Amino acid sequence: MNYSLNELNTILNSNKLNIKNDIFIKGIAIDSRKVQKGDLFIPFIGENVDGHDYIDTAFKNGASASLSMKKNISTKNNIIFVEDSLVAIQKLAENYLTKLNAKVIAITGSNGKTTTKDIVSEILSSKYKVNKTSGNYNNELGLPLTILATPEDTEILVLEMGADGFGQLEFLSKLTQPDFAIITNIGESHIEFFKDRSGIARGKFEITSHLKKDGLFIYNGDEELLNNIVKSSKINYISCGINSNNKVILENYTQENDIIRFNISNIDSELKTKLKGKHNLLNIMYASVIAKSLNISDENIIKSIENIKTITKMRLENIDYGNNSLIINDAYNASPTSMKAAIDVLEEINGYSYKTTVLGDMYELGSNEINFHKEIGLYISKNKNTTINKVISVGKLGKNITDTIDNKNIEIKSFTTTKEVAEYLKENKKTNEIILFKASRGMKLETVIEEIKK
Repeated sequence: MNYSLNELNTILNSNKLNIKNDIFIKGIAIDSRKVQKGDLFIPFIGENVDGHDYIDTAFKNGASASLSMKKNISTKNNIIFVEDSLVAIQKLAENYLTKLNAKVIAITGSNGKTTTKDIVSEILSSKYKVNKTSGNYNNELGLPLTILATPEDTEILVLEMGADGFGQLEFLSKLTQPDFAIITNIGESHIEFFKDRSGIARGKFEITSHLKKDGLFIYNGDEELLNNIVKSSKINYISCGINSNNKVILENYTQENDIIRFNISNIDSELKTKLKGKHNLLNIMYASVIAKSLNISDENIIKSIENIKTITKMRLENIDYGNNSLIINDAYNASPTSMKAAIDVLEEINGYSYKTTVLGDMYELGSNEINFHKEIGLYISKNKNTTINKVISVGKLGKNITDTIDNKNIEIKSFTTTKEVAEYLKENKKTNEIILFKASRGMKLETVIEEIKK
């Protein structure tokens, strides 16, 4: 970014103080410790920290100017007063997007947002200069930060968007005016705020509310809740899925050790990927639709998909463990839908003599949270030919999973704390074992992995 202070003042409709000359701002920072020379410092007021207390520190670290919501700031440095720092950073992001000559791709869904973001970025990078959301900067503050950190020569901007209530995705859609929008799936995440899955579908569909007139919406056409909404809308769309009524269809699917081979109807040749899970094939299908819309050749799409190896950490992340053993860390977050998908991945993997899964509490599931956990136990139990040897639950809610499992071939253990799980796994380590970890972020199952790897 490259803004003069006068430009910033106009965009923010603010009153300026102590601006000695019309210098240019090269970047922004909201943490005084991360300020670089030429940055604009934007202070926020949190529960325990007031960023205004660090304005002087920001200038000492090289900031050229600072915003301030407080009128009594005593400094000889460049200050622009604003009513609300969050609104200010959103205005800046909205304006900066108009300066970028970049296609905007917006991605949401109950699960798979980050993985789909990574897949889309990987494929499109074969032809274009791509920038994408960093980590999970996908909310009303994180999204503007991503936009403002985007290099000026970016051709494609891939933005992950999250929401835990109505109106949030409508706002982010208005801010970004996307050229493409993807909804990966409709699960149960944040169901306590949306009331039911139908509400989640309506909330996620808000991502299309400010889709450009010639924009394209891509979604899971096997999800009837979405089909019903899409058919009553006037947007351009392409559905992906297994059912024959979809525009892009998954035609076959075979697992060979660590490689999945598959075909999709919009590409003539066979594809293969090292990404785990059938659900990731849908994420690849969404990416292929956008890639073909942006004139990327089938050859480059196929090659890119085959070369995808690393997805964001803690999403079906492979970690070598001990004697020919493997940890699958899928513990970034969890919902019933994503937990079932992770269990399916574990079932399908071959080459290990013992399979263990550690499943913890899933949060934000509302008044039916106990039943949602019991569903997981029933899901595991219904597979009479299961390849899973042991299920370990952790947490008060997680215990409902193991309490519901009814399969004599599966060993069951239940613990209250992650520390207990770690101690048990260390004392019962096996050779050639694969261990899947899955729970909501608040359970911090990665601490168990860190401990047993010692």
